[in-house]
Amino acid sequence: MNPLNQIKKKLILVPMGILVFLGLAHFLKNFDNRGIEHMTVVVKASVPKDDTFQLFYWTQNETKFKISNSVRSKVKGAPAIQEIVFELPKMEDLYRLRLDIGENMVQGAIAISEVKFIKESGEYVFDAQEFNQMFAPNKYISRDTSGNFVGITDTLKKKAIYDPYFISIDHSTEMSLIKTDRLTRYPYWISAFLCLTMFLFLQYNFNWNSLHAESAFIAIFMLILILPTLQNWTHFAKPLESMEKRELAKLPEFSWTKDYARAFETYYNDHFGLRNYLVNWGGAYKTKLLRSSMHPEKVMLGKNKWLFYNDNSISEIFDSYRRVNLLSKDSLAFLVDQWEDNKKRFEAVGRKYFVAFWPNKHTIYPEFLPATMSLQIKDTISRVDQIINYLKSHNSSVTLIDVRPRLLKSKKTHQLYHKFDTHWNDYGAFLAYETFFKYVHKELGISPKAESDFEIIWEDYYGGDLIQLLGVQNNGFFKEKKPKFKLKDHNNQIEYLSIEGYPKLTIRTRNNYAGNQLKALVFRDSYSNSLIQFFSLNFYEVTYIWGHKEYYVKKVQPDVIIDGFVEREIGEKHTMN
Repeated sequence: MNPLNQIKKKLILVPMGILVFLGLAHFLKNFDNRGIEHMTVVVKASVPKDDTFQLFYWTQNETKFKISNSVRSKVKGAPAIQEIVFELPKMEDLYRLRLDIGENMVQGAIAISEVKFIKESGEYVFDAQEFNQMFAPNKYISRDTSGNFVGITDTLKKKAIYDPYFISIDHSTEMSLIKTDRLTRYPYWISAFLCLTMFLFLQYNFNWNSLHAESAFIAIFMLILILPTLQNWTHFAKPLESMEKRELAKLPEFSWTKDYARAFETYYNDHFGLRNYLVNWGGAYKTKLLRSSMHPEKVMLGKNKWLFYNDNSISEIFDSYRRVNLLSKDSLAFLVDQWEDNKKRFEAVGRKYFVAFWPNKHTIYPEFLPATMSLQIKDTISRVDQIINYLKSHNSSVTLIDVRPRLLKSKKTHQLYHKFDTHWNDYGAFLAYETFFKYVHKELGISPKAESDFEIIWEDYYGGDLIQLLGVQNNGFFKEKKPKFKLKDHNNQIEYLSIEGYPKLTIRTRNNYAGNQLKALVFRDSYSNSLIQFFSLNFYEVTYIWGHKEYYVKKVQPDVIIDGFVEREIGEKHTMN
C-alpha cells in the first residue's frame, strides 16, 4: 500500500474508531439490564397483630400473578416499627410487584414507613411518600385519619372477602429503578477492549480494495462465537424461559481447582446466551418432523401425539407402568395392617376412614403407548391388583376404592386424561369423584352431584407439563380439548379458607350448601387438584393436606379421613406417620 493510501486509511480509521468507542461506551453506560440475579425486599412497618404478608412478582413472560411466584413472611404483632423481609429469587424481566398486607381480618391500622430493595447493583430506599408513588392500594384498603392503612372487608354473593394488597404502578420512577440494572460498571474499559479487538481484526484482515471471502467467513464465525456473550450482556433477543423441569446449575464459588473448572463449565452450559432458543428449536424439530422426543429418558411421544411420562430416574414411575414393582409378602402384609389399624383407631373415636387410588395415565390409555414402552411391560398383574387381591383373600376390613372400571368404560365416549400432561382432566376427575361417593354412600349417606348438575364446556387447551419436559414451546402443534365444569346452581358455593398454620400446599374449603356439617381431611397429591372442585361440594369443610401425616388428624379433628394416592405411589413412601 502506498503512503497516500496509508494516510487515507488512518484518516478514516482514527475518527471512526473514536466515534465507535464513544458510541459503544455511551450505549453500555445507559443500557439497562432487566435480569435480576437476587433481590431482598425489606418493608418497615408497624403491624399491631400477628399476620402474614406476601410479596408477589410478575415477570413479562407470565400472564398474571401466581402463588408459585410469591414469598410469604410471618409477622409478629407489635406496636413498634419492624422489618418484614422477602428474599426474591433470580428472575428475568420483572414486570410488576404486589404486596399483600395480611390475612388477619381483625388486623389494626398498619403504618408503612419505608421499603428497601437490595440488589447486587445497589440499594434503593423509598420513604412513605415514595412508597405511595410506587404502589397503589386496591379496594380492600382504606386510610385512617393518620394516613395509616386499614384492611377492609367486602361482601360478594354473601361471602366475606378480605384481600388487602398494593400493586406497583408500572411507569413510576421508583418501579423503573428496581426493574433494571446497569449492563456494566466499566463501560469505557469494555468499549476500549472491543474497539481494540475490532481494530486489530480490520488491520490484518481487511483489504481496502477488495474483501476476501476468507475474511468474511472469519468475521461471520467470530460473530457466531460472541453472540451468546452479547445475548447475556444486552438481551438483544428477548430471553426465553427454560422449558426444562429441573434446577439449572448455579455459579460456583471461585477457586484454583479442577472441580471449579468442571463446575463452571456445567454452569456455563446451562446459562450461555440463546441456549433456550437452541433447545426449543432442536426439540421442535425432533418432535414435529421426526415424531421423536428430545428427552426420551423423561417423556415419550406415543400414538396420536399422546405423551407419556417415562422418567427412569424415578423408580416408582418407571417401575409402575412396567409392572415390576410388586410388593413382597411382608411389605404387602405390613401395608394392609397399617390401613386396618388406621381404620380401627379412627372408627373407635367416630371417624370414617377410606383408602382410594387414582389410576396412572398408562393404565387407562395403554393403547396409545409407544412401542418401546409397551415392550417393557412385564406379563404380570399390577401392584394395585396385587393389593386388591390380598384384601379380598384376607377378608380385610379395608376396601381399596378402585375407579378404573368406570374410567375404562367411559373413555370410549370422552377423553379423560390430558394428552400432553401426566394427569387426568376434569372429566376423568369427575368420574372418579362420582365413583368414590357411590362406594361410600352406605357409610356416609352422601350422594355425588350428577353430570346433569353441571354445565360442561370443552375449551381449546395448549398446556401440559410433558410438553415442557420435551424442551419445546408449544406454538399450536400440541392442542387438545379441555373440559370445564360449572355448577348450574350456586356455582360460587365453595369458599376458600385461610391456611395459616398449615403447610404451604394446603387447601381448605367451606361449603354452606353441602347439606351436612361434616369435616373431611383428604391426604392428597397432584392428582387431587382436579378433585377439589368436586369433593368440596359434599362436605361442610375439607382440608386437603399434601402428604400423609397423622398429626393433622389431631389438628383438624375431621369426621371423615380420605387417604388418596396416585397409582404409582401406592405402597411406596406415603404411609401415614
